[in-house]
Amino acid sequence: MVSGRITPQRQLQAILRNNFKSFVIKVFQTVSNDTYLDNWHIDVVCNEIEQMISGENTRLIVNLPPRNMKSIICSVALPAYLLGKNPHEQIVCVSYSDDLSSQLANQFKMVIESQWYKDLFPAVILKTRGLDMLRTSVGGYRFATSICGPLTGFGGNWIIIDDPLKAGDGFSDTVREKVNDWYTNTLYSRLNNKNTGRILVVMQRLHEMDLTGYLLSRPLGFKQIRIPIIAEENEDWSFTDKFNREHHINRQKNDLLHPVRENFDAVTSMRNMMGEFAFAGQYQQRPVPLEGGIVKRGWIRYYQNLPRIWTIAISWDTAAKAGSKNAYSACSVLGICDGDKPGKYNRKIVLLEVHRMKLEFPQLMEKIIEMSNEIQNKYQKMFNMKFMRVETVIEDASSGTQIIQFLHSKGIRIEGIKPENDKETRLIGITHLLENGTVLLPNQQDGETVDFFDELFKFPNSTFKDMVDSFSQGVRYMDDKYVSGCKGYF
Repeated sequence: MVSGRITPQRQLQAILRNNFKSFVIKVFQTVSNDTYLDNWHIDVVCNEIEQMISGENTRLIVNLPPRNMKSIICSVALPAYLLGKNPHEQIVCVSYSDDLSSQLANQFKMVIESQWYKDLFPAVILKTRGLDMLRTSVGGYRFATSICGPLTGFGGNWIIIDDPLKAGDGFSDTVREKVNDWYTNTLYSRLNNKNTGRILVVMQRLHEMDLTGYLLSRPLGFKQIRIPIIAEENEDWSFTDKFNREHHINRQKNDLLHPVRENFDAVTSMRNMMGEFAFAGQYQQRPVPLEGGIVKRGWIRYYQNLPRIWTIAISWDTAAKAGSKNAYSACSVLGICDGDKPGKYNRKIVLLEVHRMKLEFPQLMEKIIEMSNEIQNKYQKMFNMKFMRVETVIEDASSGTQIIQFLHSKGIRIEGIKPENDKETRLIGITHLLENGTVLLPNQQDGETVDFFDELFKFPNSTFKDMVDSFSQGVRYMDDKYVSGCKGYF
């Protein structure tokens, strides 16, 4: 044998040391019993990570549907590759639960302890073998923890966050805010160097303000890769890799992500089984379906010119507190008009105005009285009426109960509505009135009306829900009293 001859084994090792995607494939074959099926999205993700490794980018978000190798690439292969390149590297890996965190750590350990990896990176020698802390003999490590888990004393040059929320927690405001606050107040501070440290977030979307939405809503410099399972438009994924090779992927609208693995029948079955909300987030990486959430855009009937209104209700959803993190107090101003045919079943409920505000308790009570007077005077004058009936409707719960009691003590007539079920169920309870054209919404959208429509079509994934809740409460009240006269929608 000629000394120094480049054998096929050495060629393979050279490729694995210098091409992250090739390394990922080898890792997949080590930890998975499935057959590896190549696809363009793996090239895209691996190239972006190569750019992070080289320092071209330090903040990256990858939004990818489940079962498309995101965890193997980012939480298993990447830490192993980084430590192979530099056994001193320090990496913190975070997942939503201890079980998932341990599972990924165990797969990482399988790779590190495999013979091919030892031959590839002989300098990587494990000193500790516990799944939470896998430390090399020279001080590098992969530290595994769960969201809100212990981090005291540990920092990293890399922070890898893999699925910070489980699917069932997507609609929990409490859990989402806990995750976002923990990232800001705890996890971010564990970067050894805020300027050069890398943060990689890989997750499926679950809500408008999940960790991805939270990070992208702030000027934090994150680059996002969003890959839906069904292309919503033509996509051009073109890049030049570190070997100066050009890659061009042209994905057409409605193309599947990986049809060899999941064809249209499989994707359609998942969509039907999960429902539109879950599918839009987890598989399309868009927390709200394009056509809307509970309320579809195609249902809405608009009015261009305001019809003649003969009675009005101001429906209030009052917040418990006025702090910046608390909900708004919101009110929807709704009127009744006659349709083009006689009879109460042809009446229409018209949204006239919508407002939201953050006021402390005394100011909020003053605002409720002020709004009642202003609305009455405004529409009496508009329709040249001597008297316009204006009713004030308030949710009889939490701060609303106190407001009702106080205003009653002042001789002011307030209609208290006892809430039944949650906000989502209450909106669902009036969707038939939106679909059948009983409710008319303004065609001209500006100011707070824009926020209302955004909240309406994104609900229940909208950041705030107060305007929609005041709207659904008011519509139900007006329908029960002036239109159908029926009870029991909720």
